[in-house]
Formats: sequence, structure tokens, C-alpha cells
Amino acid sequence: MKYALKKNIWPYFGLIFLVLVILLIYNKTFLIQGAYPLINPNFRELNNSNRINNLNCTTLGFSHIYVINLEYRIDRYRKMKVLGNYLHLNLDIIKAVNKYDRVAISKLNKSGLSAGVKACYLSHYSIFESIVKNGYENGLIFEDDIDIEINITNIMTEVYRKLPSDWDMLYLGHCSERGSYIETGLTIHVLYKSEHPKCTHAYAVSAKGAKKLLEKLNIIDPYYHLDMQIVDLIMAGEIISYSIHPPIVVQFKGVTDLSDVSPGIEGGTDPLMNSTLRILGYDPDGPNS
Repeated sequence: MKYALKKNIWPYFGLIFLVLVILLIYNKTFLIQGAYPLINPNFRELNNSNRINNLNCTTLGFSHIYVINLEYRIDRYRKMKVLGNYLHLNLDIIKAVNKYDRVAISKLNKSGLSAGVKACYLSHYSIFESIVKNGYENGLIFEDDIDIEINITNIMTEVYRKLPSDWDMLYLGHCSERGSYIETGLTIHVLYKSEHPKCTHAYAVSAKGAKKLLEKLNIIDPYYHLDMQIVDLIMAGEIISYSIHPPIVVQFKGVTDLSDVSPGIEGGTDPLMNSTLRILGYDPDGPNS
């Protein structure tokens, strides 16, 4: 009798095990987020409500997302595809101007800048042209060496509600920024009126801002790195820019991943509150990066 009872119980254990496996698969994202506390306590509410106000989650509310990728950096291309797929972002990965492309670089022959700086300048400038040519309301520009906050959609949902309508540029990521605080009441992050937002790894440009940049940047004879020329325009009050603090997009590079723009400059990685790449198992100094 006891043997028969034990024999009849085993199928139930098997059924319970199967249910647990199914729950584990369907709650994979929940488990990951539980291990890495999200900065927004209303994360699921924002994802499942209508309060996004027509924000296109696949482009974070922007008309288009561009990713500048050097053709030979296949490692970064693959990493950006992983990021895009995991975060459900529609990324347009475009071919960057190569510093060895003499024809392209020759357009800036009057400038004494290095070939790498010129190539970077041309790559970003071509996106400003694309935003205007395609009639986009705005565009988000990423470089291919980035990491992103895992709940960036929710952060941007909040930011859009408070972002002043006069913006030309919005920095999602920056280096050595200092600016004027704006009272917005965001959950964790804050908005600053940009003053000195170095770096160009993650920023948005409105159509109005793109037209201003095309008008004010000297593509024939640039006098300095693109990011510093933009800083000059911001400080002169010719570009209206805002920055998100702390940054929600950072550079993700190991110390051996030298800069493509400034030879000899080592790579570096800034912290995020909830790093997508680290949750996915990436290490900036590891073999998979």
C-alpha cells in the first residue's frame, strides 16, 4: 500500500517541477530586475500603462536612433545588436567615416586636426544632415562603445514630461559635465541646463538643433574636436542643450580598447545604476567585449 502511494505521488512531483520551469522562463526578466534593483519603483506600471503618451519605445520616443560604427569594429557591432535586441530598440547602425578614407577626409584638408578627429566629425555631421533631409522631428545618436541603463525607456518617459520644449540638444551621456540644475521632480535622475557636456557617445538633436549645427559648424575647416565645438556653441547661447544626471548611457571600454579618435588614449567605463551589459554578462576588460 505504501509502495503504491509513493508510486502515485511521483507524477505530481514531475508536474510541479514542470510548472516551476515554465514560471522560471516567463519570469526571467523579473528575476534579473530583482537582483539589480530598478531606480524607478513604478517600472512595471510605466511599461504597461498608457501614460507613455505615444512615446515610441523602440526609439525611446525619438524619430530615429542612429549608431555610428566603424566597419572593422565587428565586436562593437555585435554588442550593439545584443543591446538593441535585449532592450527592444530599433537601432540604425550606420557605417562611420574611416580615418583611412582619404577621399572623405580630404573634404577637411584645410583643417590641421588628425585624421581620426576629422573622421569622427564627418560621421556625426552626416547624421545632422540625415535628420534634416528625412524630415525627422529629432534623432538620437549613439556611438558603438556604450552601455545603457536597463530601464532607459522608463527614465525617458519621465524626462519627456519635464524636458523644456525649446531644446536643441539633449545629452543622455556626457563627460565632465557641469550645468545649472532644473527643478523637475524626476524619480531619481535630474535635468541640467548644459554648460560643458564633453563627449559625443549619446545625445539627441532636434530638427531645429540639427539645422543650427549644420549652419554654425565649419565643415570645411573645423578648428577642434566636434564635442568641444558644440560646447563652444552651448556656452555662447547659440545651442540650447540639456543634460541628464547621472548619465543613463556611458562609454563601455576596457583599458586595452584604445580610442579610435585620439590614438593612445585608453578606454574606460563609468558606472551605471543598472548596467544592461553587465547584467548580460559582459566585462569591459573581458574576452567578450
